[in-house]
Amino acid sequence: MMKKLLSLIAAAALLTALIPSRAVFAEDAAADAFDALAYLGQELQASADHLMKTGEDVDDIYSELSWSSVADTFPEKYDLRARGTVTPVKAQNPWGTCWSFATIAASETSILNSFGLTADSYREEFGEDLDLSEKHLAWFTTTALPELSDYPEGEYPYDTAQAGEGLHFLEGEDPEPLNLGGNYFLTVAPLASGVGVLNEIYAPYENSDGNIEKDGDWSLPEAWRFAHNFELNSINILPSPATEDAEGRYVYRPEATEAIKTELLAGRAVGIAFAADQSKPDPTKAELRAGLEENLKDLTTVTEEEKAYYIDVRVGDIDAAALSEEELRDLILLRLRINDMPEDTYDLAALDHDALVMLLMTGYFGLSYEDIDAYENIPQYLTFIGSDPAVYAQYTYEKCTTNHAVTVVGWDDSFPAESWPEDRRPPADGAWIVKNSWGPDWGNDGYFLLSYYDMNLSSVGTFEYVNLKDSLNVEGLLMFTYDLMPAEIISSTLFEAPVYAANIFDTDEDIVLSYVSAMTGDLNTTVTASIYLLDDDATTPTEGVLLDTVTERFPFAGYHRLHLNSNLLLPAGTRIGVVVLERVPVENGVKYALVNTSSLSETGAKAFNERYQEEGRFVMRYARGVVNPGESFVSFESDKWLDWTDAIAAFGSMGSNVYMAYDNLPIKGYGYALSDVERLHDLSKRIQTVGGEAAICPEDGYTLLDITGRK
Repeated sequence: MMKKLLSLIAAAALLTALIPSRAVFAEDAAADAFDALAYLGQELQASADHLMKTGEDVDDIYSELSWSSVADTFPEKYDLRARGTVTPVKAQNPWGTCWSFATIAASETSILNSFGLTADSYREEFGEDLDLSEKHLAWFTTTALPELSDYPEGEYPYDTAQAGEGLHFLEGEDPEPLNLGGNYFLTVAPLASGVGVLNEIYAPYENSDGNIEKDGDWSLPEAWRFAHNFELNSINILPSPATEDAEGRYVYRPEATEAIKTELLAGRAVGIAFAADQSKPDPTKAELRAGLEENLKDLTTVTEEEKAYYIDVRVGDIDAAALSEEELRDLILLRLRINDMPEDTYDLAALDHDALVMLLMTGYFGLSYEDIDAYENIPQYLTFIGSDPAVYAQYTYEKCTTNHAVTVVGWDDSFPAESWPEDRRPPADGAWIVKNSWGPDWGNDGYFLLSYYDMNLSSVGTFEYVNLKDSLNVEGLLMFTYDLMPAEIISSTLFEAPVYAANIFDTDEDIVLSYVSAMTGDLNTTVTASIYLLDDDATTPTEGVLLDTVTERFPFAGYHRLHLNSNLLLPAGTRIGVVVLERVPVENGVKYALVNTSSLSETGAKAFNERYQEEGRFVMRYARGVVNPGESFVSFESDKWLDWTDAIAAFGSMGSNVYMAYDNLPIKGYGYALSDVERLHDLSKRIQTVGGEAAICPEDGYTLLDITGRK
């Protein structure tokens, strides 16, 4: 995610040789609009350059953070579990779906908070636990929309113009969508488009045979893609406490810690990514047993009985924690013999019970502490403090690649830095209370502590949902949307002068439009959204009648839904334009933001793999964004609109931008089928027509603006 803070510069004219002529604009478009496009392209190229150089998006969207805390003081300790709004710990085995588990865990807590319920009271009111499907979100986030050729002619279930949009595997790669990995940014577009969240009962985390073995069919029916049980209201992307200076050195940002605490106090658990030094998910028990049996089958230095006993302990059929210290030491000596290692490799007499269990079960058996320090990817950040049980505490004291997503549910300012070993100790006290997705048997009942000063914290976010009591209480939310490509980069480019983004949508049935949404990339952004009823021959998003304008300020970057002043009845065949202006406060006034999304294209993925093959770095997937003429528009000057497809063509001619796939501008509309609204509301007294008075019925306050004939 890229934060752009440079102002519009005259030097943009230096880029004119890299982009198409000004013919892409209307003939009377001003020169400064052309310079603005050049500037935008330059900023996006910087994002692309960084992605191709490092393999990571630019994660610090708040490089100039001006955070004003909403609380004068924070409590020393806080734990959402004490409020009863944290759901049970789950296990992500056998797939690399931590990002989906963390998103769902944060979502479950947020939903309970928005309903004003605990997990227990939710069960009492609805007769079931709040348990959402990680598989549904993970599958449809990493599985592209089907191709037109997948369906008989005329039976494609979506807008045919968007066919094939989403994530794809490179040719020759084994398509395992659930093992692609991901982050919170990937979930923004799918969740905002209605992909989940769905109750677990409809898409349980298992294969078609009802187990969690990798073998078997883990796919979901395409018809379930946009199924959801709860309506998303917003995704807040928070600043990370871990940032760096111009020389790439770690810098701790206390304002970001306060921002995370603010969201926790509001009842929202916080998703966060860090560098885990343990490799999860573990192999299944059957896979581990098969591997051990294969490795030991020809070993003659131990008996078959010893092999069987050792394997039973390693796979968990015998609980290692229930064994005595003497039994554990004997098993470790057996493992040393199996690995042909000296008996004095470890000072076993100096290790307590918990340390003996950890040593017996570790995948890095045989390495001394000195070996571990010098060995790549060997655990050195996770510390086990005390005993009965040991406290699991993580502090990553060097910059490395993040690889795991978890959920923060609280904090403890007093957790002492001295808990960590002296040679790898954070600079001050304080740790997050973190819910993991490796099951309740790992860590402290599935939880661990994570230092405030961990150097690799990133991808921080919360998820808010609509309380059904505050919505229209109508099933079947309908959406106007084009941006269906999961995004690796969300770019916010700041301009000195107003810049407008817009989408044009068509209705194919009678719709009641209630909300629109926009993406922001800055703190305290004020979003103004205007809805136009377009003329039949309109070619730009403002050629028609202004129906409504709504303005709202959002404290964090992310996806945000705005409630319209009136529910708009849009008859079938209506065309509307949704125009968004974003104002961002800066030190000397205000700037204007243009937000767009992008991901690595097929060309970029192949180039990346070729560039880094000797380093063993590679990607298996690429993104395809489908943007058609007449869908998205941008304006750098009032009433001068540029089709976004022309802008993308300009970006593609600039250096590294050829490696990126761009999507439509992230603007959406949300509504309900008129027939569904009529079932639940008596509209006869609630319709406000042209020139008429609003008739608000006191029993539910529902009003409808009928725009029929307003042209």
